[in-house]
Amino acid sequence: MTSKRDSAANIRLSPMSTEESRGDAGSFDTFLREQHRNLVTFLRRRTASEQDAEDAAQESMTKLLRYRDTEPASAWKQLLYRIAVNVAHDQFRVSLTRFSKDHVTLDGQDIVDTERSPEERMSYEQQVARLSKAILELPPKCQKVYLLKRVHGLSRAQIAEKCGISVKMVEKHLATALVLLKRKVGDSPAGTFE
Repeated sequence: MTSKRDSAANIRLSPMSTEESRGDAGSFDTFLREQHRNLVTFLRRRTASEQDAEDAAQESMTKLLRYRDTEPASAWKQLLYRIAVNVAHDQFRVSLTRFSKDHVTLDGQDIVDTERSPEERMSYEQQVARLSKAILELPPKCQKVYLLKRVHGLSRAQIAEKCGISVKMVEKHLATALVLLKRKVGDSPAGTFE
């Protein structure tokens, strides 16, 4: 894994045989058979295990298939090793996320289904829609103060400074907004007003 940054351009490539330079399907198969062991050895230094190297070699050879008819046989080896380096890098990135130190096993844990039923979801969405409509119907100053507090999480002092009003006035607008919202929506399961 230490030499993952090697690029295919730095790899010494041996000249192709006459059979390989023909470019037909038979020579492609021969090329793959001849390259397999060297490719696995090359990938073994760039992967976590022998199995990962085998998997990367197989994937690399499969990806090379798309170039069999469009690239000359003389380019296959360089393409194969460039693809292999990329596949090894992809494997490494995937392994970083799969085996994170923060991974918590769920074996033996009870998992609670927090998914709402379709009826509960619809009720919740209707309540959110009513709340949104009620917020839009608030007087402009109350609406602005309420949104700065609830959506943006500003403190009363920050709201006062931003709106150019006193903290007492912010509190008055918040109180007015809460009274009007509770009157229009009632108790909201979609979230508390305060």
